[in-house]
Amino acid sequence: MSIDALISYGRAVLANSLGVVLSHGHYLSVLPMLAALLIALGWLLWRLHRSGRRASWRLLRRLLLPRRVFLHRSALHDYAVFLINQGLLFSTIGAALVTPALVAAALLAVGGAFGLQVELAPASLGERIAVSIYLVLVWDFAATYAHYLKHRLPLLWEFHKVHHCAEVLNPLTALRRHPIEAAVSSIITATMLGLAMGLWLLVFGRFDVYSVFGTWVGIYLWRLLGYNLRHSHLPLSYGPFWNRILISPLQHQIHHSNDPRHYDRNFGHIFAVWDRLFGTLYVPAAGERVRFGIGAAEAGDYRTLKGLYFTPFRKAGALLLRRPRLDPQTSA
Repeated sequence: MSIDALISYGRAVLANSLGVVLSHGHYLSVLPMLAALLIALGWLLWRLHRSGRRASWRLLRRLLLPRRVFLHRSALHDYAVFLINQGLLFSTIGAALVTPALVAAALLAVGGAFGLQVELAPASLGERIAVSIYLVLVWDFAATYAHYLKHRLPLLWEFHKVHHCAEVLNPLTALRRHPIEAAVSSIITATMLGLAMGLWLLVFGRFDVYSVFGTWVGIYLWRLLGYNLRHSHLPLSYGPFWNRILISPLQHQIHHSNDPRHYDRNFGHIFAVWDRLFGTLYVPAAGERVRFGIGAAEAGDYRTLKGLYFTPFRKAGALLLRRPRLDPQTSA
């Protein structure tokens, strides 16, 4: 690769990385990050007040931004994976983002073939509110189900381990994803959204949703309510009642736990109802501690950048090539 090509690639990576922060619709942009910081600050002040400790700025800085978390080797890998993926994924994921429109169009074409006619008309206020709620529910179910599949399907799990091998959590851990997993997950979610959008159009003939900075309003509000604390060291819980309705940051941290009791729990993003339906909801006890990562037997395979990107291919290949074993009770 020539020097000019490397410079061009570096510029593309930098532009896409800055775009994440500067694009107001992204969950890592300034407003959602600031909202998470303020929520974390308020929660820490409340905890310190309850414990009778004096809240100095030095103490708050240490609690909010501990070096042991943000300078941990695992966190440094998060930052590197983020930059690498900005070069690998911005075109791949772009293809997935058009999937809802393509699927919806295909569904409308099928409906037209069977004589169903769609006449687009302006949506009323009530209809816009209804479709906004509908899309948030569909997106949350689709994202949760895609997440569920990444744990249940062995091939997908090999690629999803890249996310779960993180030993500390910070907001960029959300983007600690293998390119294969990211693309497959986006396509699964987008396809389900496309079907839902197409069905709505077939039934109601119009489709208009409230959005903020190009993001559906319900999802944007959720991001402002502390989404970035899900991947953090702060065990913020909503309490036993609300943890059965909404997925709290602590519940997602439970999902990252290396304790076998917590395996395959709390797949949800916004609502806990889907985990209740799947039988995977885990409501943490007060003061429950969590250690992050995967089992010690495999953790070493993912402690280098090379391991993060190439180990999933090796393990997925081993799964595909594994020969079925005969049951000793039936073999002669």
